[in-house]
Amino acid sequence: MFFQNLEFYETEKFQYLLIHKNACTSVRKTIEDLNPKITNKRNLNKVCWTVIREPVERYIHGLGYDLARHGLDIDEIDVEKTFCSYHEPSSMARGDVNHTSSQMCYLINANVNWYVDLKDLNLFLKQHFNKSNFLNKSTSKYVFEDKKELEKYLHLDIEMYNRIRHSPYCWEWQKGKIF
Repeated sequence: MFFQNLEFYETEKFQYLLIHKNACTSVRKTIEDLNPKITNKRNLNKVCWTVIREPVERYIHGLGYDLARHGLDIDEIDVEKTFCSYHEPSSMARGDVNHTSSQMCYLINANVNWYVDLKDLNLFLKQHFNKSNFLNKSTSKYVFEDKKELEKYLHLDIEMYNRIRHSPYCWEWQKGKIF
C-alpha cells in the first residue's frame, strides 16, 4: 500500500502535510489566513509538520465517514478490503480518498520534521497561530467489539504511531514553537 499524491500546504515558514481524518479541516481553517500554497512536493528548506492520530480510532472514524459519504451500511461491505488501498494520482482531486488508509501511506518518504498528536493539536494551534479552529467533532456510530481484529490489520500503523509518540520529533507544549 502506498499513497502517491501527497498534499503539502506551504507558507513562508512551514509546510503542513495533510493526512485525512487527522483534523486536516481544522488545520486548514486555522492557517487559511496565511494563504498557503498547495503542492505535492516537499520543500526541504522549510519545517514540515503533520498531525498523527491513534490508528484504531482513526480507522473507525474514517470508515464511518466513508460509509456515510457513499450511503452504505457496514453490513454492505467487506471490512477486510478497507485495509488495502491504492490512490491513483487523480483520486484526491475527485475527492475519492479512502479515509481508512494507513497513516504510513502518507508518512513514508514525506520527510516530516515534527509530528503533532491529535490530542495536542488544540494547544499546538494556539501556541503557533494564536488561534485554533480545532473542531474535534468526529463521531462514529460503528463500534467494534473486538478491537484486536482491527489491530491485526493495523499493527504496522500502530507500531509506527507508538514510535513517533515516543520520539524526540513528537511535539509537546514544552518544546515551544517549531517555526
